[in-house]
Amino acid sequence: MADFLPLFGYAPDRAGTDAFLATLPRPTLATAGPDLVLDESRDVFLGQYLLQCMPEWKRGAQKIGSCVGWGWALSCDILAACDILLRGEAESFGGRVLEASIYAFSRVEVRPGGGRNLGGDGSYGGAAAKAVTKYGTLHYGIDYDGVTFNDNSGTREKEWGRDGVPDKLEPHAAKHKVSTVALATTFEDAARAIQNGYPVAVCSMRGFSMTLRDGGYLTPMGTWAHCMMFAGVRWKPRPALLCVNSWGDCYSGDVDKQLPVQFQRSAGWVEAATCTAMLKGEDSFALSGYAGFPPRMLPDWTGTTL
Repeated sequence: MADFLPLFGYAPDRAGTDAFLATLPRPTLATAGPDLVLDESRDVFLGQYLLQCMPEWKRGAQKIGSCVGWGWALSCDILAACDILLRGEAESFGGRVLEASIYAFSRVEVRPGGGRNLGGDGSYGGAAAKAVTKYGTLHYGIDYDGVTFNDNSGTREKEWGRDGVPDKLEPHAAKHKVSTVALATTFEDAARAIQNGYPVAVCSMRGFSMTLRDGGYLTPMGTWAHCMMFAGVRWKPRPALLCVNSWGDCYSGDVDKQLPVQFQRSAGWVEAATCTAMLKGEDSFALSGYAGFPPRMLPDWTGTTL
């Protein structure tokens, strides 16, 4: 931990997020999901569905100020898994979303007029929301006409964040969009979304201690201009959401041993009041309706049966 350097990259743009929200017919969770029920006795952890689809999954670590790409990519990954396992959609899991694709789309393609972005690292929630709904996502391990991405590259994120996603890859990304995003502004909003299988990408200025306490709880401390994501809700001993970071296994201290080991030191529980304070920045979104990959077809079998 001595060499650990936290990297941020959330650059709020109130006007940009407001402009995006104005394009949505139902911009808030209250209007987009009025029938979603909140059950204050039911704990939910959406990461379990991701691990069922991808048992080898492990949280990586961003290498530049690309946290918005990382928080949103994991939200898309978990949404895809929930679509398959909870909603029974006839799709196959396509693997991890390439963080650089969301990061770049959010910095370059979604900007009015497009063009190169020479403003340093960083992005914001409304831009990522527009990116995944209008431009889509790319994935690790997929052959895009001879181009395959297998590594977590800060150089790629830096270059794409300046110049945008290469034009030849945009048609591939467009096949895998998020159909709907909705602003979540309270703990109850986010908890309701999660209980119904919809992860929440959260952008805020709230910082935390790097030491987990009381079985995996995070303690608010300092300021982080950062994007993470909420992947779980619990009610005891104190109502909280599970906040997954993008710094690998970054936390020390008293982990929640009920979580899978992949999440024990890459995430922590954030109490309800702190969650609401984070979401009140009005730049955090619940995601629904991921356009996944076609079902894998079994090979033709021409044998005979007895």
